[in-house]
Amino acid sequence: MYGIITVLLAYFIGAFPTAYLVGKALKKIDIRLEGSGNVGGMNVYRAAGPVPGIITVLLDITKGALAVYLVLVFTGEPAFAMLGGLAAVAGHNYNLFLKFKGGKGLATSLGVVIILSPQSIVYVILFALILTLVLRDTNTAFGSAAVSIPPIFYFQHQQVEWILFGCALAFLIIIRHLPDYRAYKQGRRKIK
Repeated sequence: MYGIITVLLAYFIGAFPTAYLVGKALKKIDIRLEGSGNVGGMNVYRAAGPVPGIITVLLDITKGALAVYLVLVFTGEPAFAMLGGLAAVAGHNYNLFLKFKGGKGLATSLGVVIILSPQSIVYVILFALILTLVLRDTNTAFGSAAVSIPPIFYFQHQQVEWILFGCALAFLIIIRHLPDYRAYKQGRRKIK
């Protein structure tokens, strides 16, 4: 019961609407009505500028890390920490406070992984950078790099639960990047 409460707490930490609040506080804009309408750091960067964008990304990383850290402190259970991490990303992506509109989960996922498997970050980012060079599209590349999470987690930890956690985390990222994949595909067709 205690573990479930901490996982719910992690969801609400993840749902803290950083992009929305930064947009309102620094530029007096509703980020949901600007650019792509995505409630995340990249849209804030494009719509409000580099400083608000960077602040948003750092806060999103922080809330992912904080959510997992608190679950670990209160439960001491890695399994609940994994669930808490997924809950935080789900809270960010499907924000209860913003009518379930949210971001794409990259920065919040980074915060989760910083606490749970910091050694995995280098490999995931390296894979994302390689994809960026190949695809020449940052959004599509970083979203696609999520497929590397399950095998990297398994390579690092050699446990089935890490594969399951990695698959769930990758799913939360990939599902929110589907519009980017479609736009990329349509753009490639136009180039051809």
